[in-house]
Amino acid sequence: MVVVSKWLAVIVCLMLLQACATSKTTTHYGFFEAENSSGELRQFRVVWETIEVQGFNDKRRYTSPITLETQCSERKLKLYDANFPTQRSCMKKGELGVAFCGKPSRDVDYRGLAIEPGTVCAYVTDLKNAGAINVLGEQIKITLRCQPREAKLREGRAIVNQDYLKPSKIAYEVATKTIEGSERDGHVPQLWNHSSVCDPNQGR
Repeated sequence: MVVVSKWLAVIVCLMLLQACATSKTTTHYGFFEAENSSGELRQFRVVWETIEVQGFNDKRRYTSPITLETQCSERKLKLYDANFPTQRSCMKKGELGVAFCGKPSRDVDYRGLAIEPGTVCAYVTDLKNAGAINVLGEQIKITLRCQPREAKLREGRAIVNQDYLKPSKIAYEVATKTIEGSERDGHVPQLWNHSSVCDPNQGR
């Protein structure tokens, strides 16, 4: 009975080890300066996370979408790959690519003309033309084909900036860095959105 109990204990331990998993989060980010669609020189931040989950005999890697933020703007563009089929519905099922799907109610093309539902407004890849977030290299390329329908919206008495990166036929090349931990834990610097930059005429 004692021998059987020991073997049962070993089996239970192995099952617990297989069920348990550890995870490691890495944040990828980059900053660059360029013009927004209004022609204002702004700073931009691109950021995403990879999460490696290590089990007893299995290892998997997950990613968040890529977020492209614009200084002084509340609009954040989210770019998804094939692992997010609902959010990336502007691309064919199974098609490789990291994309932002434009919204006809909020976005127009680079000429200012209306877009159709299912329009791809932005791409992200790298120097090797990676088609998925989890294999992007340290040097990424961002291509913008759209611009906001309205760069600024009035909400009550407030003016809310909705601008983002200016469309360009030439991709923006951005060098990125990695740091252990989640971006949500404050490991990555934020954009400087002080009124001295975003509204220099305030108080005059």
